[in-house]
Amino acid sequence: MVIVALLSLSTSPDEETRALAADLGVTAYEAGQLVRGTLPSVVLRTPDGAKAEAIAAKLRARGQVALACSLAQVIASDAMPAVRGFRLEPDALVSEHQNGTSERLPWSEVRCAVKAVHHVSAQSVEVTHERTFDLNRAVITQGLSVTKDTKREAATQVAQREPVLYLFRKAGAPWLLAESQGRYGALGALVRPTRQENFTTLLRLIRERIPGVPWDERLVAMRARAETISSDFRGHQTSTSNASVTDLFAHVARLGSARLPPS
Repeated sequence: MVIVALLSLSTSPDEETRALAADLGVTAYEAGQLVRGTLPSVVLRTPDGAKAEAIAAKLRARGQVALACSLAQVIASDAMPAVRGFRLEPDALVSEHQNGTSERLPWSEVRCAVKAVHHVSAQSVEVTHERTFDLNRAVITQGLSVTKDTKREAATQVAQREPVLYLFRKAGAPWLLAESQGRYGALGALVRPTRQENFTTLLRLIRERIPGVPWDERLVAMRARAETISSDFRGHQTSTSNASVTDLFAHVARLGSARLPPS
């Protein structure tokens, strides 16, 4: 599967909506949904690579920043090296593992940093059964059955917002930093009371060490569509996350980083 992503507009959304609707053979309303709002946006998914390249070329011919890429190139966040314990050295970010080993990411290897938010929600449904007196049943059955089973369902939903940073490197899977997973002792005197403050400090220190590297924060404002990641067979427990969609947009942002204006 190949996608066409629109990264930025040089014309008005209304103008591009009309042109894109004609390119895709969709209504102006449908095209407008793809053009308006926070970019990047996936305007086409197709198994036809040639068609994707042709649509991307038409977008670029109108002055838009667009590209086509294969979904096979996108690395899932759960397959990325996750940074928890760390050290900030002059020439590298060092990821320290609990088993005593470590990995180094030289600052010179970082090609793009993309800040985003993973939205995860979990819904559980508690089902209870109770027997209650049923006068009608008692009359109909002449006292043989005087109760009925009543089922009650109570739904509980918990939503979590997880700020993350993708560090795309010259080769290999990007490194992923997540606010709630970090161990911030290495910040020393800069350690603050909350994870949010510490994550913000860590990102500031990283950004200071890669001043010439594209730093993209567009995805922070994007509420990407969530997908079901687990569900029991009765539907009593369901978890959803937008991580896989955000991984895709982060990949797109990395590919287009050389063409995008600074954030």
